[in-house]
Parts: sequence; structure tokens; C-alpha cells
Amino acid sequence: MAGPTIDLRPDRSGPRNVAIILMIGAVLLGLTGVDALRQGMMDDLPLEQVETTIKTPNLSGDEVTVEQYEAFHDLARQNGAYALRGWSLTVGMSMVLVGAAGLFRLQLWGPRLASVGALVATVGGTVAGFRFHEAAQATMQGLLVDTQWHVTLACGASSGLCVAIAALPLLNVRARLALEPLEEE
Repeated sequence: MAGPTIDLRPDRSGPRNVAIILMIGAVLLGLTGVDALRQGMMDDLPLEQVETTIKTPNLSGDEVTVEQYEAFHDLARQNGAYALRGWSLTVGMSMVLVGAAGLFRLQLWGPRLASVGALVATVGGTVAGFRFHEAAQATMQGLLVDTQWHVTLACGASSGLCVAIAALPLLNVRARLALEPLEEE
């Protein structure tokens, strides 16, 4: 006596929805990487940007000077934090974007490439975040040091979530069937 059978049908809409979400996230995190590269190339940050950044911590009781923030910027450039964050996010999210396009076309290589790209961004972005945090600890105190720690956590969490979303079509049976169509007999 045979048990009940389950008829699994390919899910073509789920992977396409995941691909659209990956594309949006890749563009946003990729732009963050480009901004990190741009800031890393600057010898000095614009005075207005520095003053805006230190305004809130100074209102809450911290005494961060423009010189301290510039020292942080210089140390972050020297330890490679800007370059590592910039290149890992830009390259990783470019891979995610191309992989998402492949996933939208229901190609098996799409989620694989997107997963690898998201992993590159996660590791590089998180290691760069630790470098930023070290530079902040060495040059400043208070709220801005905490902010660098929170940015590290946010970068790791958002790109880690991207890894999970990119791998989802590889783990879901119905989505996997859409990526690997069975041959008709």
C-alpha cells in the first residue's frame, strides 16, 4: 500500500521576486561602496560634512573636534578601511546584481553568483567596519565610537541578510525546480 504522493510544481514567480529584491539591495549597498571609495580618496573631508557629523555628539555632551574627526578619517584611510569597504561592497554587489539578473531569467548560476557576491560584501564590509571602529577608538571618544560599532553591525547584518536571500532559491524545492526544469519524457 503506497502512501500519499505530493505533486511538486516549479515556482517561477518566487525566484523572480527574490531577484527584484536582490537587485534593489545590490544597488543600495553598491552605492554605499562607491561612496566609501570616494571618501577614501579625499585627503580632507569637507568642513561642512565634518561639522554636521560631530554636531549631534557634541550636543549630547561629547567634545569631538574637527581635528579629531580628521585624524579618524586619516587613520581609516591608512588602515585601508575605506578601500576594503568600498571595493568589497562594490565588487560583491556587482556580482549580486548580475546574479539577480540570472535568477530573474531562472538560470541556476544566478543565485550561486549572487550568494558568492553577497558573501564577499559581508566579509569585506564587516572586516572594514572593525577597522573603522579601531580608528574611531584611537582618535575619538563617546557617541561616534559607538556609531562606528553600530555601522559595523548594520553592514554585517544587511549584507548577511543578502546572503540568506540570495541562497533562498537554492534551498527552496519549488524554486529549485524552476531553476532546473525536468526534461519531458
